[in-house]
Amino acid sequence: MNLSLSSPANTRRKGFTLVETVIALGILVVLITGFMAVFGPAARTIKKTLSTDEASRLQATLQLELQIIRDGRERQQFQNDPFRKALQWISQSEQTGETIIIYKYRAQPGQVRRDGTLEPAPREPGQIAGSNFIVQPMVRRLSDTLFQEDIQSVEGRVFFVKLRQMVYEGEGLRVSDEPGRITDPNIPGQDYAQSPQDYPEATVVFQAEYFNLPTTKLQYLENSFDPANFTRPIFSRNLSVSR
Repeated sequence: MNLSLSSPANTRRKGFTLVETVIALGILVVLITGFMAVFGPAARTIKKTLSTDEASRLQATLQLELQIIRDGRERQQFQNDPFRKALQWISQSEQTGETIIIYKYRAQPGQVRRDGTLEPAPREPGQIAGSNFIVQPMVRRLSDTLFQEDIQSVEGRVFFVKLRQMVYEGEGLRVSDEPGRITDPNIPGQDYAQSPQDYPEATVVFQAEYFNLPTTKLQYLENSFDPANFTRPIFSRNLSVSR
């Protein structure tokens, strides 16, 4: 009878030993760490740049809106005085129903509404940007009926902003503890929110806190939304308006 004996080399299992596996994992960790060290800061820089660009756009859009009077209701309400409009928007920005909303929407080129803005473009298949619609930045208060038209054509994220006057304290400025009031920044006391023509200074300095709106559903905005429930802005800016 013939017996076939296997050599030790044939009986040995094929695969990686524990030591080899540990070494391979160690090399992988070193490579990943090096990758993150090189590309991590670059990714954060890109994200920061995009955030800065968006913040600058939001700030510029708000500042422009506070400097103009739109045709129709605003021209009559504010007597063609942008400073009067700005003071009212600042003083009422934290009131439910008067929240200042900043957004972009699809607009129909050439279709102008009564206040000088473009009609919102309906969302339809096959629309081409620049031909069927253009994207317009816009600022409106929640109480504005035209906002209800725009909301159906919103593009991207929607923000709201709280505005509060800044007053002097010592050698610097601080945010007022009294929302809804416009006072002499040097001697806080009398409220000029209802009589901006009597405001003793030529400029109002205020802080703008920008928040991301969690949804654009009109039902939520009209029934459940309360700006007082939002306390952590995504960013803030100190701004001013002048007569």
